[in-house]
Amino acid sequence: MKLRLFIKNNITFILLWILILVNIFVNARMNIFRYNDFDFGKFDLGNMSQMLWTTLHGHFMYLTDYFGTNLPRWSMSHVDPILLLFLPLFAIYQHPLVLVFSQFILVILGAVVVYKIAELELDSKIAAFLISAAYLLNPSIGYLNATTGFHGVTVVVPFFLTAFYVFEKMYREKNFSKGRMILFWLMLVLTMSGKEQLPLYVILYGIFVMFFRSIDAPKFKFDFDWFKKFISLKTSKIALSMIGVGIVWFVVAFLIIIPAYSKQRVDGFQKFAATLQIDPNSVRNVDEENYFLGRYSDFGNSYSEVLITMVTNPKMVIKVLFSGDRIENLQRIFEPVGYMAILSPLTLIIASPDIFINFLTTVDGVGTSEITNHRVSMILPIVFISTIYGISFLAYYLTSFKKKSFPKIKKSIIIVAALITFGFSIYTTFFYNNPVYLWLQQAVTRRAFAKEFDNSIDLNKVKIGDVVKLTQLDNKDVECAQKVVNMIPAGASVSGPDYLGAQLSLRETYAIFPALYNQTDYVIVDVFSQKILTILDLQTNLVKDVVSSLIKDPNYQLSTGCGNLFVFKRVGPHTQSLLLPLQERYAYTEKYNYPILYGLTVVDFTLPAEVTRGVDDKAQIVYVKRDGTALEGFVLYMTYINKSTGELYQLANLPSFSINEPANWETNKHYIEDVDIALPQFINSGTYKVFVGMSNKIKTRNLYIGDIVVK
Repeated sequence: MKLRLFIKNNITFILLWILILVNIFVNARMNIFRYNDFDFGKFDLGNMSQMLWTTLHGHFMYLTDYFGTNLPRWSMSHVDPILLLFLPLFAIYQHPLVLVFSQFILVILGAVVVYKIAELELDSKIAAFLISAAYLLNPSIGYLNATTGFHGVTVVVPFFLTAFYVFEKMYREKNFSKGRMILFWLMLVLTMSGKEQLPLYVILYGIFVMFFRSIDAPKFKFDFDWFKKFISLKTSKIALSMIGVGIVWFVVAFLIIIPAYSKQRVDGFQKFAATLQIDPNSVRNVDEENYFLGRYSDFGNSYSEVLITMVTNPKMVIKVLFSGDRIENLQRIFEPVGYMAILSPLTLIIASPDIFINFLTTVDGVGTSEITNHRVSMILPIVFISTIYGISFLAYYLTSFKKKSFPKIKKSIIIVAALITFGFSIYTTFFYNNPVYLWLQQAVTRRAFAKEFDNSIDLNKVKIGDVVKLTQLDNKDVECAQKVVNMIPAGASVSGPDYLGAQLSLRETYAIFPALYNQTDYVIVDVFSQKILTILDLQTNLVKDVVSSLIKDPNYQLSTGCGNLFVFKRVGPHTQSLLLPLQERYAYTEKYNYPILYGLTVVDFTLPAEVTRGVDDKAQIVYVKRDGTALEGFVLYMTYINKSTGELYQLANLPSFSINEPANWETNKHYIEDVDIALPQFINSGTYKVFVGMSNKIKTRNLYIGDIVVK
């Protein structure tokens, strides 16, 4: 009987916990899959993991920045010490997923606090359940939990919600006990430690407490006595403390810590620019005191200029705020709660710092306001708080006439409004592709692109010179990437692509290629990866130039190749051919005439009869371009298919990628390419069919040129 009574009295809370557990299970599955699929990179999960690892090894919150410099987090214009809260857990089990799991579990548990706030304000368990369920269904919450990895600004969401609930409880009960106040301040401090701008939330919340949560406030009079009595109130003292602490923390973070450490970032960039022989003045925003200040360059070039322009030129602010896709992004924030949040502007204004920061960027191509971005994190708890109080206001407004109230009608309106919010959350979670609730569909879609060759091709009947259509060279061969990760020794310094940066983060140095390409123990080249060049707005052919230098570097030796990845190991000076692996000739005695596609023809080739795994060997392909068809975007690559097992292994051709790509080849010239056959240890031995292929992701063709025995 007691159990039945407990269930009856707490059925909504029990249902909420069922939803929470389902969410935790689904997010666990999704995030493990995403981690294994290399969807988390150095930015930002790798950086977060690296900071905890370096802290455990004596370098307090150090990481490797964009330009290959090992420096403290603050040098990158972020102050988010909340990360240290997870250091004990990370010390027990050192793995990036510790942070991922911590974040989504905490954010999901925020639904419990949303439930408690709604129950406190609306006095309805049904409404509380509907709103907390809407929180779990919210598309933005789904993206935060399933796609963003870990960010301090996200993980503090439940802490701010808890601070708000604790204060509301104290305010209503007029019980500001020591224990409650300690908990309240602990939640505020944790919130402010999530990111450098979050003290602004505490300041605005303090102003809200000061004027709208005062207890026993004297009737307003414009005189000193009234002011003296007002600020002596318990709530006023708390509010002033919140405002004061928020201001101090904000000033320390923005005006002291970030500018003081920015020099390390700038000096690192100068070294990076000198190494790559690029003009440091051609790259935007890197030498600013705050790396992200350049996003607001139309408003000014300093904190003061930006602020003054925003205050004195409201027309410009409005123009930027409602330009481009910003209106659509605002809609995606407020539509999932049925726009109920706008009915409580006094609480909604607390979210104004991130609304302005995210929606007032003036640099093209910087997406900070999308619901898929972690930067919307702290807007969301304010939206749900405002939704709860908006529903409360709506119910009060519709049921209070001539000083009479209608409690039953009011409760019905509250439930109906909560139901509307819940309905909007269901609609938008699918309309905006909430990944948590589409995880099964995504999993199926991903599996549809598994790497395999066309079984309709009879390998035993393929003759030399035959052209077939095999799978194109994968942009991100997951199996290959995992093998590469496993071969990098612990502690070795690495320069590599961003997407390997999470799984290789537990080390002192992991730079994004081409940073430190001539200094680290290992250099991992992804022929398609150009993240750092996009960030710096540099020419993409810089990667090709660096790879060309790396091929000729006497200190580096190609260790293995796999798909679009090539691993170079620093071995010191060694014997190396001075002849470039891609030669260009007008005259060449042609032995064959095997066209591949668009006039590109193989006229000669040599293959070794056998190769040994882990030992670099060479093949040579001679091409001629028969006509003037453009080969823009085409990549040449080799495909090896095990005759016994059907195992397929692919490897991009580095010389034609880095030294002289097919797009630049001239008609009737011959191009002699020395192709590395750096077959890794992890593939099976056996006889392999060898194909040379070309692909631009639209057209793909592969020419069979013979067999090799792999030992």
